[in-house]
Amino acid sequence: ETMLHYFMITSKDTSGGTYFDSQAGGAHVTTVVSSAGGGVPPHGMVGITMDVGSSHIISSGSTYLIHGGSMEGSRNHISHSSRSSSAMLEMAIENLQKSEGIASHKSSLLNSHLQWLLDNYETAEGVSLPRCSLYNHYLRHCQEQKLDPVNAASFGKLIRSVFMGLRTRRLGTRGNSKYHYYGIRVKPDSPLNRLQEDTQYMAMRQQPVHQKQRFKPLQKVDGMSDSLCGSSQNCNSTPEQSVAAQSQHHQQYIDTSHILPPFPSPDLGTQPLPERINMNDIKKLQTLYRDHCEATLDVVMNLQFHYIEKLWQTFWYSTPPSSDGNTTIDDDLEGVIPREKLVALCKYEPVRLWMRSCDHILYQALVEILIPDVLRPVPSTLTQAIRNFAKSLEGWLTNAMTNFPQEIIRTKVAVVSAFAQTLRRYTSLNHLAQAARAVLQNTSQINQMLSDLNRVDFANVQEQASWVCQCDESVVQRLEQDFKVTLQQQSSLDQWATWLDNVVSQVLKPHQGSPSFPKAARQFLLKWSFYSSMVIRDLTLRSAASFGSFHLIRLLYDEYMFYLVEHRVAQATGETPIAVMGEMSDLGSDADVSRGPTEPAVKRERIEMSHPLQEM
Repeated sequence: ETMLHYFMITSKDTSGGTYFDSQAGGAHVTTVVSSAGGGVPPHGMVGITMDVGSSHIISSGSTYLIHGGSMEGSRNHISHSSRSSSAMLEMAIENLQKSEGIASHKSSLLNSHLQWLLDNYETAEGVSLPRCSLYNHYLRHCQEQKLDPVNAASFGKLIRSVFMGLRTRRLGTRGNSKYHYYGIRVKPDSPLNRLQEDTQYMAMRQQPVHQKQRFKPLQKVDGMSDSLCGSSQNCNSTPEQSVAAQSQHHQQYIDTSHILPPFPSPDLGTQPLPERINMNDIKKLQTLYRDHCEATLDVVMNLQFHYIEKLWQTFWYSTPPSSDGNTTIDDDLEGVIPREKLVALCKYEPVRLWMRSCDHILYQALVEILIPDVLRPVPSTLTQAIRNFAKSLEGWLTNAMTNFPQEIIRTKVAVVSAFAQTLRRYTSLNHLAQAARAVLQNTSQINQMLSDLNRVDFANVQEQASWVCQCDESVVQRLEQDFKVTLQQQSSLDQWATWLDNVVSQVLKPHQGSPSFPKAARQFLLKWSFYSSMVIRDLTLRSAASFGSFHLIRLLYDEYMFYLVEHRVAQATGETPIAVMGEMSDLGSDADVSRGPTEPAVKRERIEMSHPLQEM
């Protein structure tokens, strides 16, 4: 039977020391686990003591006393206790409703959230789970049950209200570490174990933390589609849900081994910090934004595109701390940034530029996860879901960042627009590649194309193109002969891709390491496109039987050339392809253009070259 009585605690030690309370004829030892920076407050406070099974817990507000435990800083064992009775849940809800960000939630809703945590998780020594993994489980649960979720920071308060003494650790290699909850795992009989996301985490991260083994992600087990769709009638309603239902099959087409590269540190230079902002705020933002980006990567890697909107909303609606100035246990470990501070940080230009660099790295990683090989055949359901995802990105972001400064919105939208455009281009390129593959494998079509190509008056084409392109005639003739030979050999699409890559290497080799490399690369694209259009024009005027095949091949080769060149420019300038394309989108911002000399060389050169056709 649960026993409740009041007692007084007199504090004499500010380091979370040991206290003695005489009851039942003997003394027992309890340890304070408090959110206060220096231990327990230097004044008496009234607490409630409870016997829960064999565990003795004393609670007052956000301070918990755990029998037989000690502070994490002492490196001794802390026994985790979880509330399971209705009385325990009621007290947890009462405490939670005093917290900012959770007070508006009804008791019944909080009870549902807490009961879900108790039903699916349990304490265990020597194991850990990524913090973002637990939050993704929670978001999925809320979507399936049509519940309003709390944000990530408030979720930390929820989980610590039922798993006291839970610790947070940053695990992983330098630059690729993630925050983990240490001492908690999914229950063996939990339905969460049916999800692929969790089977991956169990294999890689729910091992004792001293183990160094690496495992390949596990394939999704049977029954996952039911847990993701929620109900069978909705499984085929959208391409995204179709992807979820077929994701065991689709996982082979994406790169599930990809990790998020390290982020740079903000370059503050000599600019003074904004008022009421200090270096701790900058560091806290770095940690939170890294966690946010890692959660985004995890969601995309699991093809759960519809969760991105919720992730963005929770990050850009940070919960302010309690008005009385007290910091909860969760605030210390989670590092919540009040909304007004986040707004002030976003107005600070070094932070804005740093965030843009982080976004370039994140979105490039997402592109490489979703489309690791632009020429590899991919199911149409997956490519359509990716295109729908790309179509939604800008709207999701602008809605999530409502009331934030226009400067940060413009910066982030420019990058996400470049990301969306890249996804559209790469999926279109992939579609063209599959259509062209059939043409290149058809012997009769190849013979007809070769016959029609031999009738083209290349001397006339060169004469007309030379005034615009000013190309070396010997180079043009060599490309013409190489093209015909490659076509005659009935080369595969992969062989054509190798030939195109060699063409780019040969043409740009003289400019390697030169500041003019980006300009030379763009000039080459213009000249290639103009010259090929002249060949198509000649085929059209001659009513060539293979005109349709040539038109398809021309579209594919133009797109693939663009793909190759943007990667060469990115490599030459030390940027990501997303950054190269994002800078073009960013030119519409007056603030960005005004920075001039502070921009990367590729962008300054792009601004200076406002009319490339006039300079050819």
